[in-house]
Amino acid sequence: MGKALRQTLFGLALFSASAGDGFPVFKIHDINPEAGTGLAIAVADIDGDGKPDIIGVSADDVAWYENPNWERHLIAGTLKGSNVCVAAQDLDGDGLPELALGADWQFNNTKSGGSIHILHRGQDPRQPWNVRDLLAWPSIHRIRWADFNADGKPELIVAPLKGKDSTPPYHIDKATRLFALHSPDKPFEEPWREETLNESLHVVHNLWASVGQKNRVTLLAASLEGITALVRTPAGEIQSELLARGHPEAFPNSGAGEIKVGEYNKETPLLGSIEPWHAHQAVVYTPLQGDGGPPASLHWERHVVDDRLAGGHAIYWADFDGDGADELLVGFRDKAGPKELPGLNVYDLDFDPARSPTLTWTKRVIDDGGMATEDAVAEDLNGDGRPDIVAFGRATHNIRYYENLGEPAQP
Repeated sequence: MGKALRQTLFGLALFSASAGDGFPVFKIHDINPEAGTGLAIAVADIDGDGKPDIIGVSADDVAWYENPNWERHLIAGTLKGSNVCVAAQDLDGDGLPELALGADWQFNNTKSGGSIHILHRGQDPRQPWNVRDLLAWPSIHRIRWADFNADGKPELIVAPLKGKDSTPPYHIDKATRLFALHSPDKPFEEPWREETLNESLHVVHNLWASVGQKNRVTLLAASLEGITALVRTPAGEIQSELLARGHPEAFPNSGAGEIKVGEYNKETPLLGSIEPWHAHQAVVYTPLQGDGGPPASLHWERHVVDDRLAGGHAIYWADFDGDGADELLVGFRDKAGPKELPGLNVYDLDFDPARSPTLTWTKRVIDDGGMATEDAVAEDLNGDGRPDIVAFGRATHNIRYYENLGEPAQP
């Protein structure tokens, strides 16, 4: 297990582990070095050619980058204040994705602002898209598509950051309203039905939808309370359970800021988090016992895999090295010190759930200082079967594609 190192070879930036240790090399492609203030990144096949495209959301616009040459196409300019989040989903059954966009982002305003829009194409997706305004709600921050009511049709799950009318400095006097928007038969014309899912959490920085057996969805929310699971019973009742309290210090340095679900194997799920929100710890949760059931049915052990980050703001799980177990991708946007720059790391885990809950790991540096990561995802962009990485930088204003080249050649 060698220390990750950076090489520059024929003008290409490459990051790899030491030769022969089995971890892949990543080749950096600068998709757009001047993309604006990065807020969100996503991957979807926009033009239906079978190749996943990149969707970049800056504070001022939404654009997609066409695979494989990464030509930029504007979807929408400024709609209403700053953009903040995006989620892709086919709403009209034509096999091509529409986009839900969160905008009018105002970090300190809990009384007004915040908006949701549906962006849908005309005949040519390379021309600016049509915009359907859905609603306004203060502090809208994260959105996900998930079939939480198990009717075969995904709803848009909306997580504002702060409770409506909550007050500084900590915004704990009013809870955040997590809610779903149900798409009608004519999503670009008819009203969308709202459904409140939960009003008990405070400062919900992110949420994730985990799909389990029989396609049952568990929603996971990262908040000042920690990591909370929401499930809907067969009778339609929504139940919540606190899975982990997150950062163990006293409030306000408590809770969690990010949440994603991975797996070590088919029977062993993993949780990844940044704790507390916007902070310094990358955390992995492993099940103490369980049979591969949904997260709410398990008990979890907390492992801090890195406590020297600054502005931790993105996580994702993927099996980058092809060993059958997911690795944790972590992005952070601030400098922790003169030599501790923002960037991207991958944490390669070693864990035998049948033997003990002990977890060990190796840190792999993917980008050291060239990406002030606001958001990052892992998807196979070139069809070689290996997950790649795409990230958008907030302060660095850049979109990068990190191509997974596989295991480095032996010297």
